[in-house]
Amino acid sequence: MEAPTTTRTARQCGAAKSRAKYAQQAANRREKFAQLRQDGTTLAAAAEQMGVSYEQARRWDVRLREENPSYKPPARSRTMQAARQKWLAQAQARYETYLELRAQGLEHAAIAERMGVKIGTIQRYQRMYRKAAGIDTWYGQRTAELRPRILAHLQQWPGVEFSAYDLQRKLSLGKDHTPSVHAVMRDLIAEGVAELVLGVRDRGVAPNNAPARRYRYLGNGPGSQA
Repeated sequence: MEAPTTTRTARQCGAAKSRAKYAQQAANRREKFAQLRQDGTTLAAAAEQMGVSYEQARRWDVRLREENPSYKPPARSRTMQAARQKWLAQAQARYETYLELRAQGLEHAAIAERMGVKIGTIQRYQRMYRKAAGIDTWYGQRTAELRPRILAHLQQWPGVEFSAYDLQRKLSLGKDHTPSVHAVMRDLIAEGVAELVLGVRDRGVAPNNAPARRYRYLGNGPGSQA
């Protein structure tokens, strides 16, 4: 009769060890869950990281609150605020990447492909850039982009007179850029960086005595830097 008793005792010991092992594992998982919550992880995010259901995570949360008075995870508002701050930091990093690629002269489609986002996202970044730069219209955007190119060319030839046609040809601009070129030059004249020289057009370009506007770089004023 001793053998059955010994076998039953061994089984009981084995079961007790299994229960103790399971209890320890469960305690370790609850401790890890509690640490996640104390670090500001939301209930849903903690459940996902622990590989349990949301209801199980909620039961752990309730039990930890009952058993441990010092268990005080951050309030939902603080958790959401931390998540928002993280998202804003990531969004700012993406916008700065857009600015870097834009400065390289890439088109919207190329920037979108490089960043792995939709073209609509790049267009939104462009609107953000225009707003930050105080540019309200597409025309203003073109003028802002032309200014450093025109100014750089004028700086290479100080004292030389250029018409709008000359600047368009030197910078490989289309005929539709004429109003923008004049707008840039008006700003440079107002800043004392350039001056307007009134004269007549060349005979080969227009009839004799036809009026013409030419611009000359002076290099004065706060706007002389591109």
